[in-house]
Amino acid sequence: PVPIEGGEAAITAALEASRQTPVAAPVVAAAMEWPYTDFGTPTQASDRTEIADLGATLVTFPNGVRLTVKPTTFADEQILVSVRAGQGYLAVPGDRAAPMYAAPSAVSEGGLGRLTRSQLEQVLAADVVGSTFEVSEDAYQFGGSTRPEDFALQMQVLAAYLTDPGWRPEPFAQLKGSLPQQLDQLAATPGGAFALYVGGLLSSGDKRFGLPTREEIAASELSDLRGLVSGSVAQGPLEVVVVGEVTVEEAVAAVASTFGALPARSAAPPPSPAALRRVFPAATVEPVRLQHTGIPTQALGFVAWPTVDSISDRTEARIVRLLARVLQLRVTDELREKQGVAYSPGASSTSSTVFPGYGYIFTQVETPPEALPGFFETVEAITASLRDAPVTDDELNRARLSAVEAVRRAQATNGWWLGSLTGVHDRPSEVEAIRTAVSDLEAVTPSDLQRAARQYLKPDTAWRATVTSSNAAPAQ
Repeated sequence: PVPIEGGEAAITAALEASRQTPVAAPVVAAAMEWPYTDFGTPTQASDRTEIADLGATLVTFPNGVRLTVKPTTFADEQILVSVRAGQGYLAVPGDRAAPMYAAPSAVSEGGLGRLTRSQLEQVLAADVVGSTFEVSEDAYQFGGSTRPEDFALQMQVLAAYLTDPGWRPEPFAQLKGSLPQQLDQLAATPGGAFALYVGGLLSSGDKRFGLPTREEIAASELSDLRGLVSGSVAQGPLEVVVVGEVTVEEAVAAVASTFGALPARSAAPPPSPAALRRVFPAATVEPVRLQHTGIPTQALGFVAWPTVDSISDRTEARIVRLLARVLQLRVTDELREKQGVAYSPGASSTSSTVFPGYGYIFTQVETPPEALPGFFETVEAITASLRDAPVTDDELNRARLSAVEAVRRAQATNGWWLGSLTGVHDRPSEVEAIRTAVSDLEAVTPSDLQRAARQYLKPDTAWRATVTSSNAAPAQ
């Protein structure tokens, strides 16, 4: 809307001056080729075991690499791959902030030693391959999704990321610069603000599980992240899981020429007792009061109770899972249908497969702030009723049928098997957990749920929190 000085004459003059500038022919970039094809001498598998009822095959290579393969026909031309190395959060200090928030972007977007991320995309433009990086509780995980014709290349891409990550500074700097604004956006809603705090709060302040503060982001350095990840990934066994439209022999051959060809790796030190310690917080008589920066009429209430892990026996955790579904039915009936104070109250449970004794069941609601006292009163009344009397058969069936159906639908996907087959080489209990995923749920009785409610949904173990707006008018 601001007039240009000189008007049309100035624009015309600029155009004519530009036309007088000689234009050089563009430089044609030389075609790039994929440079990561040789990882050493391919090896023969040293051990092979079939788990017939699961349709899975376990393979071990001389250098210690362990492969799990499950051929499927769930999705046409889809193969999912997971490669796990290192110890994940078990190797991250819990007493100080570490820039783990940047790990997925720094590794994936940092490219490879011989290819930037943009060059990598150019070289692989005609191929269907993926490269993701995640930090899990007990490992760093490289992942990819591909099709049968690109499967060998997919394995080379993941092996390249493992052995020669680029660690370029630009992705780290970009995320470091943008993350404070993302945190501000989260802080503008009750649910988003709660997400900023809940990981650390439900881990008794353990720095591994909370989001960083602005000051911690500003102080973070790529070198710190690189040291943590590289030092951990370089040690210990490698686990490869392949699920999808692939044969066992194809998977064995692809791993033999990539991960199986790498030198044998040094053993990782066992996790320290401190690393394995994740503690649910002490009960709160009064809710922990948190704030968001958004609309004053929006608030959140949260209650959680400590339960069990899922390390060796999943049965108890599955009973708690069904108890959470019954809790969901009851809070929905009370808070939405009867009281009309919330549209979608929620309840769920989680149990760790890594940290002994760590798990919890929770319920939460987004509601006007004046309804928060009623939420806590309602939750106390519901949990008391679950302790005092068995649930009805109808209520149990409503909770169980949806849970069983969700498992059965998931079992017809490659993603479910990719996650479920992780760790089967080291933990035979994982195999049994797959076998009993449905039968455990079907065996739960009303008395099981009442016993679990009495054991876990106790007022003196409940941790409570509220999130209200910092913009709310002060009380008169």
